[in-house]
Amino acid sequence: MNPQDSYGPSAPLAVNNPLSTMRPGEQIICEIKRHPIGIIGMYGAVGLLLFIMAVVAFIIAPNVFTSYSSGQVMMAGGLIFVVAAIIGIGFLFIVHTIYWGNSWIVTSDSITQIKRIGLFDKQTSQLSLGNLEDITAEQNGVLAQMLHFGVISAETAAATDKFTFIYCPNPTYYAQQILAARERFEQEHHQNPEMPAPTPGTGLPEPG
Repeated sequence: MNPQDSYGPSAPLAVNNPLSTMRPGEQIICEIKRHPIGIIGMYGAVGLLLFIMAVVAFIIAPNVFTSYSSGQVMMAGGLIFVVAAIIGIGFLFIVHTIYWGNSWIVTSDSITQIKRIGLFDKQTSQLSLGNLEDITAEQNGVLAQMLHFGVISAETAAATDKFTFIYCPNPTYYAQQILAARERFEQEHHQNPEMPAPTPGTGLPEPG
């Protein structure tokens, strides 16, 4: 989803924030989803495996098992291929759900981190921009530089409080967006000192 570069009058982004406590005036800046590079290899591996099985079942096997009729061999091979395809598709469904279930939702007040741990389990944490000490973007390696992905990390004053998002697309750009949001957040609170103080981030495990 494309981020908003400013707090203009444009329509708000429609994202599902499970820890949403949107106050008046709070806006969603962006939702960060993982880069497809982290899962494309899994798609390719399953596709290649099914292709090889199809070649073996429908081309090689009938020429090897000549003592049986080609129809019987093709039927047995087709059954094995269908079972393998169901298993492969089921595996891809699980991997796809877990991988794309991870995201960051950045608002003008906070960062919500959604971590998909398993098919039926996820953990959601929230970090106020008032507690954000540093944001780091890393792109290590030629592939990361060419395909524009990397790791983005948000740190608080406490050494144990750290949000890390791997396979982040354009991590430098999103880091700039978050830093700009924190600067605006601090300016707002400096101008309105009576606003409630930010609360530390929390981690809430919940069913998927």
